[in-house]
This record gives sequence, structure tokens and C-alpha cells, in this order.
Amino acid sequence: MDQDKNIQKDIQNENNKQHSKNISSWGKIVGLALGVVAVVAVVILVAVFLHSPYISVPGDYRSIQEAIEAAGDGDEIVVEPGLYYEQIDFLGKDITIRSTDPEDPGVIAETVIDGRRRGSVVTFQNGESENAILKGMTIAGGTGTRDTLVHEYEGEEYVEDSYYGGGIYISGNSSPIITLNVIEGNEIEHDKSAGGGIAVLDNSNPTISGNTIEYNKSFNGAGIYTWKSDPLIEENILRENDARNYGGGIFIDFEANPSISVNDLHNNRSTSGGGIAVFYANPLISGNTVNNNRSIWYGGGIAVFDASPTIENNDVSNNSARNNGGGLALAEGSSPDIINNTIMENYTEENGGGLAILEGSEPNVIDNIISENVVLLGGGGIYIKESSPLIEGNNIVENLVQQDGGGIAILTDSSPLVTNNVIDENTAGRMGGGAVVHGNSSPVFEDNTISNNTAVASGGGLFVQRSTITMERNVISDNMAQGELADLPGSGGGIILVANSTATILNNEFTGNIAVELGGGVVAFDDSVIELKENDFIANEADEGGAFIGFGEASIERSDPDDNTYRDNVPEDLEEDEDNNDQ
Repeated sequence: MDQDKNIQKDIQNENNKQHSKNISSWGKIVGLALGVVAVVAVVILVAVFLHSPYISVPGDYRSIQEAIEAAGDGDEIVVEPGLYYEQIDFLGKDITIRSTDPEDPGVIAETVIDGRRRGSVVTFQNGESENAILKGMTIAGGTGTRDTLVHEYEGEEYVEDSYYGGGIYISGNSSPIITLNVIEGNEIEHDKSAGGGIAVLDNSNPTISGNTIEYNKSFNGAGIYTWKSDPLIEENILRENDARNYGGGIFIDFEANPSISVNDLHNNRSTSGGGIAVFYANPLISGNTVNNNRSIWYGGGIAVFDASPTIENNDVSNNSARNNGGGLALAEGSSPDIINNTIMENYTEENGGGLAILEGSEPNVIDNIISENVVLLGGGGIYIKESSPLIEGNNIVENLVQQDGGGIAILTDSSPLVTNNVIDENTAGRMGGGAVVHGNSSPVFEDNTISNNTAVASGGGLFVQRSTITMERNVISDNMAQGELADLPGSGGGIILVANSTATILNNEFTGNIAVELGGGVVAFDDSVIELKENDFIANEADEGGAFIGFGEASIERSDPDDNTYRDNVPEDLEEDEDNNDQ
């Protein structure tokens, strides 16, 4: 029995020894693991402390591109003042590249990336997000990146193979922030090139804000070009940019719908759209100053082609075009909303000192000030041809045309609705101080004030030729047909109709209109027909027909009994003349 107990005791002792060894081994393993963890933690902490998100150029890297290649998302590359001859690509990284003080114009001017005319200076083409930022640099000497843009328009495929983005090239669904930079002196010489300063292509949506974009050149969009993209373009200065075709300052092209807000565009030049050109796109153009820009064919300030932008709250002044819209031109079936703008002191030789509406366009022109614009031929304030706009609630005042249509010219199969406007103090060197209507047009004038307009020859208020008009509830007052041209006598202080025209004149007030020869209020010639109902004729004056008069085969129709009223017209004689026409 004692022997068995001794055996069990020995076995227990061996087990205890083995257990102690196991505990010792596990302790060593755990200790080793903890040591490894501690070492890794130390390495990580050292790496964290050693890595700085701020990379200096040239302090850490000689070139900006080397710094980009070394950087990771979230890093900030700070570029010291200097001249850097290189082209840079953000490589899809969400990094910031900035000068040492992006708020200081002096620092920006001294921190220059010069592309040496070897391509785009800065490139975003790998889906960079809004966390990729270029800030407070000067970008110069760029000549663009070759690209091919393909789209269909009206059933036909268009392929544009050229160079884009002299200063900055943005493509491939990229949406960086471009802010507080000076982008200047970039030039792309190739035909059909676009975006001398910046090109935004291929579903990219960058924010371009607070930059100065100047002295850039390209075929289209010398300052900024957008194609199939929706950037935010705000609070930039675009000046002295020169496009050989469309958009001296900005060209919005093909299905691009950017927001263009609170920019200052001045002294830019192009063939069409000196400040801004829009083609087949629907941007918002709001709160901009568009001054002193120039074009040759369409729109000294803004030109719109086959597009429906919203153009609101802009100052479009002191622009010039050789033809078609000193301030704005709308063509090729455009239907924009033009609301609450100041369109003032613009000039063109032909067709619309302030605004030209052409080629089947149907805009809504609402609540604008259209004032002091000048044209040699056709519509001092507004020129309308082959179009049917809504002209509502505008102040069309003090515009000047050397020939016809001081306030508005309505020509060639046009059918506008002209309602609730003030058409005042406009001057025509020949016909139609307030408006001229010609060429099988059929406008409707409702609830307007047409006053104090002057025609040097005939039609102080309106001159109507080979057209049909409807006039309802207008105040037509104090207009004058001066008759100062020897072969064009001063007839129709308020309205004159000639050459087979027709008018329905209902419930208007004719007051104080003067014609030096015929028809203080209204005169009709040459087989024209006027229906007069429920109008007031007060203190109108002419040599013959103080209220109204008809000549030749003209017919003036009134109700029986006459429901028009007459007071203080000179002369007041309403007896029929020798040709049995009312007067």
C-alpha cells in the first residue's frame, strides 16, 4: 500500500513539473508576442510622427511633379515662390497644391508654373474629386492636350480632333477645385482647339472660383471651354481673352450645363459671343458683369445658338458686334429665359443694338432694362426676325437707330407677344420711333406704355408695313413724327400703316401724339385696313387728321355708333374726305 502511494506521489510531482514548464513556455510566448506588438506600435508611431502631410517644393522635392508622385491622398504640396518649368498631372490623387499664401496676389504672381509651350500646364484626367485642389498659383505657357470629342447632333456624328486646355486640362469625370489662381498667356494655335485657359470635358464637374483668367487664346472658348460637363464657374475675372470663333471669355458647348455666376467678363474678343457663347446647352448664367466685349457676327456680350439657357440678373453693357446683337444675340431656334438683366449702351452696325432674336428663336424676355443701345440699321433696343418671342415687363428706353425701329424692330414672319412694357424715349432716324413692324409679321401689343418716342420721318410710336398687328389696352402718348426727311413726310404721330397692312386697335389711349403732316393719332395708306374700337383720342395733333385719317384705298372701320372717344385733337374734324375715308 505504501508503495502505491509513493508511485502516485511521483506521478503527481511529474505532472506538476510539466505544468510549470508549460506555464513558463506560454509566458515566454506571450511575452514575445507582446514585444512584437510593442515594436510594431513603436514603428507605426515613429512613421506617423515622421510623415508630414505638408510637402515642400523645392525643400523636399525639386519639382512639383516629383512631389505629386510621392504624395498620398490628403497631402498638401506647398510651392515656394519661383518659376517652375514643367507640366504637372495630379495622377488621380486627392491632394492640394498651393502657393505659400494663396490670398496674396504678390505671392501668386511669383509662384509660376510655366508649361514652356509643350502641352497643358496642369492636368486632371483620372477622376480626381473635389478634394484635389489647385490654389494660389500662376499657370502660364500652355498649349493644350490632344483629344478627340465625339457627339451626335441632329442625326449627324461630329468628331472634333484637336487640342484642349492650354493652361488646365480637366477630363475623365474629374471634379477638382481650381481657386485663386492666375491663368494667363496660354495659347493653342490649332484649328478647332478650345479652352486656351481651361478646358472642362467628358462629364467633369470642377469648381472654378476666384481665378483671374486673362490673355489666353484658342479657336473656341479662349478663357474657359466646357463640353458635356457641368462645372461651377463663379467669381472669376475673365479679361483680354481672344477666340477666333466662339466665346472670347467662355464657350459652353454641347450638352454642358454649368452654373456661371458672379463673374466679371470684360475686354474679351471672338467672332461670335465676345463674352460668352452657348451652343446646344442649358447653363445658368446669373449675376455676371459682361462689359466691353467684342464680336464680329453674333452677340458682342452673349451669343446663344440652338440652346435654352437661363440668363438672369446680369449686367450686359458697353459691348459691341459688327452684326446681330451688340449686347446679346439668339439664333438657330434658341429659347432662353432672359430675365431681369441690364442690357445697356451696347452697339452694333446691324440688327439689334441691345438684343437680336433670330432664326426661329422663342425666348422669354422678361423684366429687363434695355436702354441707351445704338444700331445703324434695325432695332435700337430689340431686333426680331423670323421669331416669336415673349417680350414682357421690360423698360425699353432711350435706344437709338439710324434707320428704323428705335425701340423694337419686328421683321420677316415674326409673331412676338409684346406685353406690359415701357417703350419710352426711343429715336429712329427714319421710321418707327417706338417700333417698326415689317415683312408679313403679326405681333400683338398688349398693355404697353409707348410714349415720348421720335421718328425723324414717320411713325413716332409705330410704323407698320405689309404686316398685321393687334393693339389692345396700350397707352400711346407724346410720340412724334417729325417729317424732317424731304422724301418721307412726317405722318402717324402714334401709328402709321402702309402697304396693305391690317390693324385691330381696341381699347387703347392715344394722347398728345404729334405728326407734322398727317394723322396725329393714327394714319392709314395704301389699301391698309384699321379696325378702331373703344379707343380714347385726346390732344393729338397733325396738319390733317388730329385723331386719325386714311388715304388712298385705306379703310378705317368703326362701330355704329362710334364707340371711340375724342377730345382736344387738332384738327377735330371727323368728316369723310373726298375718297370716303374716315378722318
